[in-house]
Amino acid sequence: MISLNKNDFMFYLLFLTPFLIIPGIAIIELSCLFLILFFFFKNRNFDYYKNSKFIFLIIFSIYLAINAFFQINDNLRISSFFFFRFCFLSLSIFFILELCENISNKNKANVLFIIILLNIFIFFDSHLQFITGKNVFGFEIIRATVSSFFGSELILGSFLIKLLPIILFLFFFSNIEIKKYFFLLTIFFSLFFSVIFIAGGRTPFFLMILFIFLSIFFIKDLRNIFYSSLIILIIYISSNFIFEFGKSNPENRIFIKTFNQITNNFFLKKRDLNLKGGEDVNKIELKKEIKIFSSNHHGHYVLAYKLFKENPIWGIGPKGFRHYCRGVNYDPPIGICSTHPHNFLIQIMLETGLVGLIFYLSAIIFVFLKLFEAYLLKNTSVWKNCFLTISLGLIVNFFPFVPSGNFFNNWISITNYYYVGVYMFSYKKVFNL
Repeated sequence: MISLNKNDFMFYLLFLTPFLIIPGIAIIELSCLFLILFFFFKNRNFDYYKNSKFIFLIIFSIYLAINAFFQINDNLRISSFFFFRFCFLSLSIFFILELCENISNKNKANVLFIIILLNIFIFFDSHLQFITGKNVFGFEIIRATVSSFFGSELILGSFLIKLLPIILFLFFFSNIEIKKYFFLLTIFFSLFFSVIFIAGGRTPFFLMILFIFLSIFFIKDLRNIFYSSLIILIIYISSNFIFEFGKSNPENRIFIKTFNQITNNFFLKKRDLNLKGGEDVNKIELKKEIKIFSSNHHGHYVLAYKLFKENPIWGIGPKGFRHYCRGVNYDPPIGICSTHPHNFLIQIMLETGLVGLIFYLSAIIFVFLKLFEAYLLKNTSVWKNCFLTISLGLIVNFFPFVPSGNFFNNWISITNYYYVGVYMFSYKKVFNL
């Protein structure tokens, strides 16, 4: 029987919190609130509030609140006033990791085992849905997308790619001998990658490939495992392409549909008279028109650019894209409306202006520079691997050149600031600050 003291319980809660998105956003928000309250009641060290990264986040959140106050005139402004709570989530995670750093290896291993077990359930359920068309709860494939326990919320691939760096961080944090479990870890990550593939999300699939290659380059201890897992994934994708053993067609959605949407290519058969012989022939005409990701994404970006030009310094306010679209009943004179422009870089630039863009780019540049600085350290400790892993996770999470969700969405904000909290802890361990 597992015996838990207060610190052990907080460690369990901290690393199991990401899975609470499965029952719903309200549950994960309650968990985050509990983590924050624990920090306020337990912490007696004012130095946490002096952390430069925390101050950076607080200044950004204050800017968002002021921006929303002057530019948004409906209920969308309220969430910006309370955006600072995510800054305290980061600080709480930093605090709890320091508090729990020296808990027993047994409890660390128990948390890791539970997380692996939860992932195995997801792997099984996802493949069951992929092969039979339904998962264990009877949820069917929606729009050719495997969603497993998420049902109509088509975020399985996004959830897994956001979870991947956290799992790897926990492996290193728990001092697991990677080489000792090479075979089992290769199987585990092969399944992990295959589920992201069958989930059919193009952005998660691209970010997964990006993360794999970055990990192979930066993290020596993962190199052989990820090499092997990637080869197995390629065999899996090739087999599905040849034999089509699933109820959905992820390779068509990820590769062929993406190509068609970006190039806007389509084949048009025309009846044409052959002037020499007089007979009818079918002539294939290929029309081309390059789009940014797809027609819809392209339309969002066209509208975003139009709105950005109207107020480039301050932007149109947090969630201003949705605010504008509400005002025109989602029928703009140019471009295509939505709740957000589907790209972090464009959304930050549009809704917070060049001022907000400075925050965004400064953070990305800082993470990149510190990533290379840590990589070049002669230090080979587990802390270096922890820091490299979570740094790559941040880079993939904030990667600016692919479609993305709403930067100000609660779940995405929780994920982003969760990463920042783990990053703050790892940063201190590596650079001894």
